[in-house]
Amino acid sequence: MRSAGRRPARRPARPEPRSAVRQAVRAAVRSGQIAAVLCGVAVSLARSLVRHAGRGRRDRRDRIVREAGGVVSAALWRLGPAFIKVGQMLSSRRDLFAAAFCEELEAGLARGRAGGVRAGVEVGSVAAVERRRVGGVDAAVKTIHPTAAELLRVDLGLIMAMTRLAGVPLRRSGPTLRRVVREMCESVRRQTDLVAEAETLRLLEDLESALPVVFPRVLAGDSGPDALTMTWIPGQPGGRRFANPRRTAKRLVLTVYEMLFITGVVHCDLHPGNWWELPDGRLAIVDAGFAYELDEEMRTHFAEFFLGMSSGNAEVCATHALAAAAEPVSPEDEKAFRRDMEGLIGSTTGLTAGDFSLTGFAARFFAIQRRHRAYSRAEFVFPLMALLAIEGQVKQLDPKINFQSLAGPVVLRSIVARARAGRAR
Repeated sequence: MRSAGRRPARRPARPEPRSAVRQAVRAAVRSGQIAAVLCGVAVSLARSLVRHAGRGRRDRRDRIVREAGGVVSAALWRLGPAFIKVGQMLSSRRDLFAAAFCEELEAGLARGRAGGVRAGVEVGSVAAVERRRVGGVDAAVKTIHPTAAELLRVDLGLIMAMTRLAGVPLRRSGPTLRRVVREMCESVRRQTDLVAEAETLRLLEDLESALPVVFPRVLAGDSGPDALTMTWIPGQPGGRRFANPRRTAKRLVLTVYEMLFITGVVHCDLHPGNWWELPDGRLAIVDAGFAYELDEEMRTHFAEFFLGMSSGNAEVCATHALAAAAEPVSPEDEKAFRRDMEGLIGSTTGLTAGDFSLTGFAARFFAIQRRHRAYSRAEFVFPLMALLAIEGQVKQLDPKINFQSLAGPVVLRSIVARARAGRAR
């Protein structure tokens, strides 16, 4: 018996036979291309094993792992945008892969990031941005490459299939690896959703009243599913030079904290091409395609985790890290996890700003997760990815910047705001 006023659910439309055949052919051809690249990867890794056979065990392992990261990053660039983006995200997962492998993978993907530029048009792996005059306004028009959405659809499906196969022998981390890759694939797929990117930009506009930062304004009348039209933000004159590097570093960190803890938006792609300083000192931040919006639960867990890290409270850190785990943790693993977190937090409490390394902290945290099978859900890792993406850039501007002290007031403000909102309900 159907409830009143509710329409019966429609059955999903079946694809036309010709369309299904075309999709199958594309998938088969693409599988062949991917197989050829993977064979090349296997040959390169085999050569690496032979080349380092005479070395000591530890030295041999480190060299092979590093070379593997370089080989895989080169292969991902040959395979295309879906593999590049998933690779960029996986390079931050030191809880699932060796740190040396992740370092080389990240470096290799960064070296090949630029997609090329021609007059008035910036071309990337997924989209192109063209400068135009639209209704008398200097605008940037972003369009997705015609074949990008279909190629991403095919490739992401194949990536999930390969992950399922790879997870079979990984009894400990296989299920988590599949879940993490599935979540990451979904975030990559959303990069072709220009309507969602427009909504993200509108959310970020609110930060302009709180911080010296500017985001592209969406020109709604000229935007839609096929094109995102925004106000054009001029680049940084004279290259990446900063009148006051320490001020710039602080503003970038505070902007990312406001995004994470107040707005709930994670900008996962803040490489130097996506932010710069304007002549008036404001920061310009562009390209919100690779962004992720945290739900209230995950924003709370990450805020409390970060507050615990900043204040030296290992119990709070461990509790919220476990609450964000992808799978339940056994009592034995939970006890050991909490014990190791006490050691980690104890070793970082009291460090000077110059001595504290977020990258080092994250590497040790991921190692503890891996040791005790407390793998995080992808939503919990995305904020760490955003912070790790800027740490190196920020420390070049100000080696003594204090990530922890800058976070405290913003995190507390976010926790208080959510508590008040909860009481108001």
